[in-house]
Amino acid sequence: MDLTELFGWLASIFTTIIFLPQLIKAFSTKMTADISMWMLVLSVIGNGFWFAHASLSENTPLLVCAFLIILISIILIVFKYINERVV
Repeated sequence: MDLTELFGWLASIFTTIIFLPQLIKAFSTKMTADISMWMLVLSVIGNGFWFAHASLSENTPLLVCAFLIILISIILIVFKYINERVV
């Protein structure tokens, strides 16, 4: 693994884990009112384009990162929708 690929993987790991504290907090407190739905929707759209770009350029670290962020964002969107619909 060369330095470029190593930096790609490190960037992907840290960019993905920045969403985990929010996901954990939302599930533990069941409070989602302060999470912006627009931020989550834009995250899915933006990372969808990163996913497409990574697929076309065969950039595996970016592909994994974009997929995981899309997945986490969709989980938060669904949880926010369900949680706020009940209240």
